[in-house]
Amino acid sequence: MWGDLYLSITSFIFTRLKAQKLVLNLATRFGLALFWSMYVYFVLVGLLVSGFVLGGLTMRRLVEKPVQSIDVLNFDYTKPSPVAFMPIMSSSGGGIYTGLISKDGANTMENVGVRAIPYNHKLLLIVSLTLPESEYNRNLGIFQVRVEFLTANGKVTASSSQPCMLKFKSQPIRLVETTFKSVPLLAGFQSEAQTLNVQIHDFTEGYEPTACLKVILEQRAEYQSGAGIPQIYAASLSLESQLPKMKKTIWYWRRTIFVWISLMSFLTELLVVLILFRPIIMPRRRTKGGGDKKRLSSEQNFVVKNVAIRRRE
Repeated sequence: MWGDLYLSITSFIFTRLKAQKLVLNLATRFGLALFWSMYVYFVLVGLLVSGFVLGGLTMRRLVEKPVQSIDVLNFDYTKPSPVAFMPIMSSSGGGIYTGLISKDGANTMENVGVRAIPYNHKLLLIVSLTLPESEYNRNLGIFQVRVEFLTANGKVTASSSQPCMLKFKSQPIRLVETTFKSVPLLAGFQSEAQTLNVQIHDFTEGYEPTACLKVILEQRAEYQSGAGIPQIYAASLSLESQLPKMKKTIWYWRRTIFVWISLMSFLTELLVVLILFRPIIMPRRRTKGGGDKKRLSSEQNFVVKNVAIRRRE
């Protein structure tokens, strides 16, 4: 009787201890699994971030951005042919070239700053002129717009000109248009003006960098000096460089190329880590199952021996 009671109490205590050890062992294993999973997660995130950083650095070296600039033109009407300048390159001293080159820097290139337009880039220029539909401009007809490319010392590297004039409108068309637009015209929301866009796209940047653009309004040959110049409200010059074919393709596909380079960098880094530093990202597990089983079997043998001794007594 006492042996059975002792056996029951011992078995109950052993079962409770075994259950507590199993719960503790399960909690320990769950904590270790969570820790190692977070560890591997942060290692992979670090490799992914470094891959995108390498991709960004590569794209900074690989991608070339086209030059785009818009500037207002202020023509000097005190000259026989009004002239306006647009600076596109700054000097090393921080100043800006205005087209009025000083005598001290006329024969030297030492003060030239960073090239604004890359070599071998084609340029697209758009000269926008807003002209009033006055009787003078309608009777003026064709006039010439000339653009000259100047270096830092005032040398003309290229020149191009385009003829332009107001769009013709007959008297009946003007009367009908004025009738329909009378309210906006009287309210000041519209004006009797036309905007002429003169495109020039036959220039390629050479070895000598362009520092300034010079825009000239020229009269026809039948007019004397100072005559035949149009009346304008406002003028502006838009400059845009056109990349070579290979660089243009890279520019249009820059986001896709960036993603592919970043992913390839990430996979390369992951492969190197798995080959050379495998224990860092995938730590080895220590097998403790054999020791636990031996310890449990020894405890069971100890309980069985005690029960047998009690029964003999």
